[in-house]
Amino acid sequence: MIYSFSLSQVAVWLGFGSFLIHAWSFFDYDRARAWWRAFPRSEPMGGFLLALATAWAAWLAGTMNLMEYTRFRPLFILAAVALGVTSWLYVREFIAVRALGVLLLLGANILLDACFLREDHLRLLVVAYAYVMIVKGMFMVGAPYLMRDGIDWAMANPFRGKLLVLLGLLFALVLLGLGVFVY
Repeated sequence: MIYSFSLSQVAVWLGFGSFLIHAWSFFDYDRARAWWRAFPRSEPMGGFLLALATAWAAWLAGTMNLMEYTRFRPLFILAAVALGVTSWLYVREFIAVRALGVLLLLGANILLDACFLREDHLRLLVVAYAYVMIVKGMFMVGAPYLMRDGIDWAMANPFRGKLLVLLGLLFALVLLGLGVFVY
């Protein structure tokens, strides 16, 4: 195990973060709608998220057990940093979406790590969410325009947008409840 978070901690933090994002999006819908529509092409947000993803990947390469490849650890760290820098320099199109996709892929590992060797069936909610994050992350990295199109579809109708945000808020409350009372 790379991370030492319990399932309860992961569910509470994930639920709390999701609750904050969805509550803001619901109660200040017009501003959230404008922000989400501008997000895919936001270079400052892309730079911040890419720096975060690069640092996380470099830290992971520097701390994880590489077994017989341990002697190449400095090269893996250098490769993680080089990929982050070259992505910023040469792949500027939808960089915020791509960086968010990398963060989702890295974050799914935390969720799956927290669920590892647990026997309760309710852990499968977090496992399923981790796999949804993995699929979303792969699409965000490989086809980032789909997020832009998805945001446009969700926000085209205010009723649809608020309903989707409300469903996300409900899921966040379920995660918080599971993290506090069940796990």
